[in-house]
Amino acid sequence: MKVLVTGANGFAGRHAVAALQAAGHEVTGGDLACPSHSPVPCVELDVCRPASLSRVLATVHPDAILHLGGIAFVPLGWTEPQRVFSVNTIGTLNLLEAVRQHAPTVRVLVVTSAEVYGSHPAPQPLTEDAPYRPDNIYGIAKAAADHSALLYASHHQLAIMVARPSNHIGPGQSLEFVSTAFAVQLAAIADGSPPLLRVGNLEPRRDFTDVRDVVRAYVRLLEAGRPGQAYNIASGRMIPVRDLLDGLCEAAGVRPQIDVDPARFRPNEERPRYDISRIRREVGWQPEIPLRDSLAAVYADIRSRRAAGT
Repeated sequence: MKVLVTGANGFAGRHAVAALQAAGHEVTGGDLACPSHSPVPCVELDVCRPASLSRVLATVHPDAILHLGGIAFVPLGWTEPQRVFSVNTIGTLNLLEAVRQHAPTVRVLVVTSAEVYGSHPAPQPLTEDAPYRPDNIYGIAKAAADHSALLYASHHQLAIMVARPSNHIGPGQSLEFVSTAFAVQLAAIADGSPPLLRVGNLEPRRDFTDVRDVVRAYVRLLEAGRPGQAYNIASGRMIPVRDLLDGLCEAAGVRPQIDVDPARFRPNEERPRYDISRIRREVGWQPEIPLRDSLAAVYADIRSRRAAGT
């Protein structure tokens, strides 16, 4: 297939481009700006501008679209709510409408988030039929995009699917996320900085899935997912943040003193688990990469960035 990836220069986008190429697909990346050394053809694309989307669809003529273009940092919903809605909700609507008008036969995978379910404990893992119960602004914006995509699929008879991934970890992630934030400090300590690591609360339990497993799920859904369906993507493991830190300390070979900084605290809501029976059954996907390997890759990536001065 000829696949257009929005948000191709982002964390998940770069991994998705590589996974799609490895699966034999022809890939075009789309993002606000194109890097000077892109691994695939790249087009400038702004999901907040409908004319930009129409132009790209007319130029690329994709068979499928992986929609990753958006804001991925949950706390930004509280500090820049208008921007989060503009990009994550209206941007998705702009893409859906461009597909309806200009490319109605294209397969589309809209990536939202497990944040659409909120932080409400549940006795059993949540299936895709669980209600939307977001409890932050980011989750509300993603739930609106998610529901809109499924409605476009049913109302307009379009080949649109939705993916609801859990927390990603892996090489190349932005430094504001927890695993990379730990790895940056540990790499500095390994290089001779004082052995003091500043952390927030280490007790919250989250489902962390390796980004390379996540994008492999996206490829399988584009190839064989059912239009009109939503799919959970998760590891099935609820991991305390403390375990991420322990694994990264092992990778770094250091055991620093821990300084708990209240300014770094995030909410400690208990999260539900996510049922991945549907994606396993329908496209044969399941997570494969052990947490230890994910954390080793995160630390190795940070070491590489330090060596390159980036």
